[in-house]
Amino acid sequence: MDFDWRGTSFDYWEELPQATKDQVLAAGAEDWKTVFSGVLTFNKSWRPLRPVLIHHKTYEALGEVMDRLLQLLLETGQRRARTAGELRKLLGTPDGLVGYLDYEEELGEHLIQSGRPDILISGGVPKFVEFNVGSEAGCVWDTERVSTRFLTSFSSHGLTTLDGASGPVEVLAPPSPVDGRYQAIIDLLGLKPGDRLTTVLRTEGEYPGSDNLPAIVRSLDPYVERGKALGIDGDVAPLIWLETDSEGLLVNQGRRVDAVFRLFVCTDMPDVPGEAALRAAVESGQTKLFTSTAGWLLANKIMLTYLWDDISLLSPEDQELVRLHVPWSRLLTASMLEDAVAQRASLVLKPADEYGGAGVLVGHETDPAEWREGLVAAVRDGGFLLQDYVRPDRLTMDLAHVETGEQVQVSVPYSVGPYTFGRKPYGCFLRVGSHEHGEVLNLKRAIHVTGPLLVTT
Repeated sequence: MDFDWRGTSFDYWEELPQATKDQVLAAGAEDWKTVFSGVLTFNKSWRPLRPVLIHHKTYEALGEVMDRLLQLLLETGQRRARTAGELRKLLGTPDGLVGYLDYEEELGEHLIQSGRPDILISGGVPKFVEFNVGSEAGCVWDTERVSTRFLTSFSSHGLTTLDGASGPVEVLAPPSPVDGRYQAIIDLLGLKPGDRLTTVLRTEGEYPGSDNLPAIVRSLDPYVERGKALGIDGDVAPLIWLETDSEGLLVNQGRRVDAVFRLFVCTDMPDVPGEAALRAAVESGQTKLFTSTAGWLLANKIMLTYLWDDISLLSPEDQELVRLHVPWSRLLTASMLEDAVAQRASLVLKPADEYGGAGVLVGHETDPAEWREGLVAAVRDGGFLLQDYVRPDRLTMDLAHVETGEQVQVSVPYSVGPYTFGRKPYGCFLRVGSHEHGEVLNLKRAIHVTGPLLVTT
């Protein structure tokens, strides 16, 4: 698509005069505790004083690129396999690793109704380094709350119209990802007013607060209320609360479950009765899932290597799109080892089927001996890819210390993750790096979970 990514700063903050920035930061100094209240994060020390600002035209263009690349990923899979079972075998995904996977399910557009890419901005250009495909794309509720709370803060301080360098700038929240996802669920599952939808969570992980199940469920009460406005009779259940009643129906604390919004990663499912009850209900057709776990296969990073393998088969416009927005990705083989050792500074090593930054080695951040060891192990174990290193643009962010209130201005990496629901963009998951860690932006590296505001000029 024809869009000048270098025309303005991706973070429109850089286009604002200092006097306007000072007003925004003064408001943030008063309101950051409210903005980030209840937002779960591993970072215990610092909070951002402002949102990232994205021009609405940039946001719309990013959504168009996201949707086209999502379609290209699906078509890449369809060129190689007809069913989920065929694609699983081709990718080398172990049998049984992905829960609720119907091997006879045909690959189709129903698999790309929910997702979120991981995007780095490099020289102003979005680079799609990974693509999460499926309903488990997280932080929707948190990022929407941050965006709307920042907008409330702006409004209370008279800042919904900012003084820009070239005239007034209007500020607004991005389209609601909560409402967008609900609508996608309704459309894909064919839910009618009054149908019951249970949002199911896995809580055996290390995410902050996962040891307090009642508190987690209560924290999502406002989310359930939003669903009611769209006609959904909803509730929330940790996986371990599900069971089969005396009539063989799936229930959550005695309440029938017709459809499940799967807000959990579908691999290495825990051996608990609730999981067995859900699996039986799905296999029998009694309960419908949003989304099918076959989407997990499209999220496998080997799919990016296939996309590059197929680039000559694409239209000239799509070839240009891939070359501009997807770093060159290729499966690691033994024959590549010595070249990869020599090119350490320009490469990233990634496991194909992990998530959350697990197992990723950024060459220039890694000691040469450790880099070689990682490559040797990856060749031995298989299932790893090399991706061209994307040098991320830095963000100038003002932070407040949680305990002391001390304010610092730091230069940090960041990543952008607009959500796609029903093939439309909603909200955005902004991961702002910690100035105390490196460039891999995952939750355990104490990143800041935040959401943007959009600006119009």
